[in-house]
Amino acid sequence: MRTERALEAAEGDGPRTRVVEVLTAVFAIGGYACTIVFLAVGFRSGRWPFPGGDVAVFYGPAGDALRGGGEVYFPGFLYGPPWAVAFAAVSWLGPWAIHAIVVALDVAALWTIAWGNWRRLGYILWFPLIAWEIAAGQLNLLIAAAIVAAQHGIVWPLAAMTLAKVWPAVALPLRHWRRFLIDLALFSLLSLPWLVLWPQWFETLVDTSSHPLGPVVPVPWVARAAIAAILLAFQRPWTRALAAAIVSPGLYWGQLVVLVAPISLWLARNDLPIEGSPFQLRRRSA
Repeated sequence: MRTERALEAAEGDGPRTRVVEVLTAVFAIGGYACTIVFLAVGFRSGRWPFPGGDVAVFYGPAGDALRGGGEVYFPGFLYGPPWAVAFAAVSWLGPWAIHAIVVALDVAALWTIAWGNWRRLGYILWFPLIAWEIAAGQLNLLIAAAIVAAQHGIVWPLAAMTLAKVWPAVALPLRHWRRFLIDLALFSLLSLPWLVLWPQWFETLVDTSSHPLGPVVPVPWVARAAIAAILLAFQRPWTRALAAAIVSPGLYWGQLVVLVAPISLWLARNDLPIEGSPFQLRRRSA
């Protein structure tokens, strides 16, 4: 009798499950459509210039300055010396090319954040700051992707992004600290011919931490750091990601897009750990 009731319940759940799957698929597709429409309208109307402000004002000029022997760490450029070298390698192509590269990296980053799950990516794309982030040409989506990848055991992207903003290192799973330090050292070697940039970078970070260059989230750093410490005590993938997302000394409003990392990790909490690459084609649960 109990077995028959279980079978009846399972059969009854079939149509309900299909309805839920259809609704979640529609919701996910809506996220894709929303982001595409925002980008299309924004670019076409000219409200979002291409190339974006950060690309034209910071990335390109910093790269040109390094190649030309000028001042790399002018106000607003806050990325580590290896990133200055990377920008110098592409800045001769012009701001349009730099922004196109960033957009391509953002697409890969979004797929990584969702860890190869198209529905989860659709849910994430409802986050309103994503379209703005892509249009601006900033690197926060790359940070979010690096944080997610680190929770899956791939730490070299987190090392690269730590050399961009420092605070992403907070999301490092402690068991991977040796590999992280090795990757950090390897990326740092890119700037070996320009060692003078390192003290300039540190000085810039200290100065900017006490004098932010724009409006920041009006929550004191001490309060955010205390919350981050509590989150880290739980040592869950999504709590580490959330701690990193809120602990930046100068938490600019645009940086809040990094919250897609803990959101995605929370949605995937029953999947972790998933080893390998998000670009491998295999079935994953939503």
